[in-house]
Amino acid sequence: MISQAFNAVLPSFLMMFVGFVYGKIFKNSDIDIFNKVATWLMAPLITFTFMNDYVPTADVLLKYTLGFLIMFLISFMLSRLHKIDREVFFTGNVYVNSGYLGYPVLLALWGEKALALGVVYSFVNVFFGSTFLPAMIRGKLEVKNIFKLPFLYAIILGWLLGALGISYKQLPGGALTAFNWIKEMAIPFLLLQVGLGISRIEFVRSDIKSYAQMVIERLILIPLVLFPLGFIFKGLEAKVFLLECAMPIGVNSVVVLGAFKKDLVPKAGVSVAVTTLFSLITLPLWAYIFEKVFG
Repeated sequence: MISQAFNAVLPSFLMMFVGFVYGKIFKNSDIDIFNKVATWLMAPLITFTFMNDYVPTADVLLKYTLGFLIMFLISFMLSRLHKIDREVFFTGNVYVNSGYLGYPVLLALWGEKALALGVVYSFVNVFFGSTFLPAMIRGKLEVKNIFKLPFLYAIILGWLLGALGISYKQLPGGALTAFNWIKEMAIPFLLLQVGLGISRIEFVRSDIKSYAQMVIERLILIPLVLFPLGFIFKGLEAKVFLLECAMPIGVNSVVVLGAFKKDLVPKAGVSVAVTTLFSLITLPLWAYIFEKVFG
């Protein structure tokens, strides 16, 4: 099972590595267009289709929200233990890569229903990361931030149409074919985009101890502390929730932190790269444990 989990995770890292290599080769090229395509087309399209195909229940949304709230509070308390770079630890432990990396890993491990649950988790992650996370650091709650994200509208539209029995699969033949083409290349594109983003991170010499602590907290300690929460979910729900909680730091955390702590951006960027690298080891192990416990 561990080798199976590793083989399920490995393709995602290889795609990110390809993006990283091309980002380094063409380091003077602007990748802003890739970020916009990922944010405004690929991620919303994946979100819409899996919400539309597998409409989640309000019960799942409620449980995932409560579970994420617990992770949010644990992350905040852990951050108080770090007098230096507290915001880096807090932001990194909350804003995980539940989408760009989480989606393909979940799809490879447990199929489309798992990916649909991952979309629900990502919705909660983005909601907290765009509202309460900045508020806890900056001291001002800005709910309007969430309405700037196309992700929100994609999940609402897919959820609503799915509940009404209206499917994107009802599109005319030619339009459906084009739609499916974009859908099929969305996940590989998102992974390449993550690699490109990491290639632009400025690797500066800093405190190795801080990065080691971040790896331990984000990839080992937090999933371990949250492990008992899995028993309030059904089997697949538990596996998806806990594996998403074990994901490395998301690139968007650097963007969020940069909005009000620009001096911490370089260290936050390195934390993204370091946790992503080590998650190649930890994610298969967690997947194996969650599969054994929750079936």
